[in-house]
Amino acid sequence: MVKNRAFGEIMDDGDKPGFFKILRRATLSSETMRGIPLNFIRSISEKQLSAKMVLKVSWGSSWAIRISRNPRFYFMEKKGWDQFLSDNSLGNDEFLTFTHKGNMCFAVDIYQIDGKELLRQRRSATTVASSSGRNKREQRKNIYKHVKREEVESWSESSYPGHESAESIGRRQKLSSKTREAEETEKSKKKKMKVDNICDDSEDDTMSLVPEFSITIKKSYLIFLGIPKLFEELHMPKVTTMFKIHDPEGENSWNVMFKITGVQSRFSAGWIRLAKDLSLVVGDVCTFTLIKPTEMLVKVSRFKTP
Repeated sequence: MVKNRAFGEIMDDGDKPGFFKILRRATLSSETMRGIPLNFIRSISEKQLSAKMVLKVSWGSSWAIRISRNPRFYFMEKKGWDQFLSDNSLGNDEFLTFTHKGNMCFAVDIYQIDGKELLRQRRSATTVASSSGRNKREQRKNIYKHVKREEVESWSESSYPGHESAESIGRRQKLSSKTREAEETEKSKKKKMKVDNICDDSEDDTMSLVPEFSITIKKSYLIFLGIPKLFEELHMPKVTTMFKIHDPEGENSWNVMFKITGVQSRFSAGWIRLAKDLSLVVGDVCTFTLIKPTEMLVKVSRFKTP
C-alpha cells in the first residue's frame, strides 16, 4: 500500500515493518532520498526509536547512520548515507528494501537494475586502486625474484666458460616443462571459468525442443522481470517488442513489453498487471514457453511449506 511516494512504499511483513527506495542518481543525496517514511516511524514504539539506525547487508557488513529531523520528517544524515552508497558503489537505479529487525537495526536487500540480488560487496574505486597497487607491487617482487634467480644460475654456469653440465641442461629443460604445464593449466581454468559464467547467466533448459526458462519470483520481480541472458541471446528479438503472454490454465492473456536494455533485457510495461492477475508472490516459480516469435505461455508453480 502506497504511503508516501517521495520516500518509497511501506512494506508490511507481519511484525517486521519496513520500506523501500529506488536509487535515482539525480537525487541520490537529497533529503527526500534520505528520508524515512513517517508512517514507518509511527509503526514502531518510542522505546525502539533512537538517534541512530544501523544498516546491515547480506554479506555481514554494517553502517551506523545518525538520524535527524526537520519539521516535516525524519531523515538519515548525509555523511553516513553517502558513505553507505560509496562503500557499495550504489546509485544506478538499484532497488533497496529496508526490513526493521528491532531497535532501529535494518536488514538491507539490494537488487540491481537487472533484478538480480547483490550478494557480495562491489569494489569501489578506492578498493580497486588499492588492489591494483598491491598487484603491481607483487608483480615487481616476482619479477625481481625471477631476475635474481636467473642471475644466480647464469653466474653458476658461466663460472666455467664453454661448459654446461648435463645437470644444468636437465634443470633448465625441467623448468621449461613446468612453465609450459602451468600455462596450459591456467588456460584450461580460464576456459572453464568462461563456460561456467555463461551457464550461470541463465536458468533455461537449452536441451528442450521447445524454448523455455523457469525463474523463481523475488521481490523486485513483481515490478519487472529480467530475462535470463542466454535465453535472450538465443531466442528473443533484438529490438523492443510487445509480447502476448497466455495463461494455459485459463483464458487470460496479457500484452507485455519486452524492453532491450544495456545490462539485461526485461518484461516491463504490462508485467505488473500480469503479476497481479496471477497473484504472484515471492517464491513462486514461473515457467515461460516460447510458442511463437512474440507469444509465450506462462505456468505458475507454487510449493507449500510443510
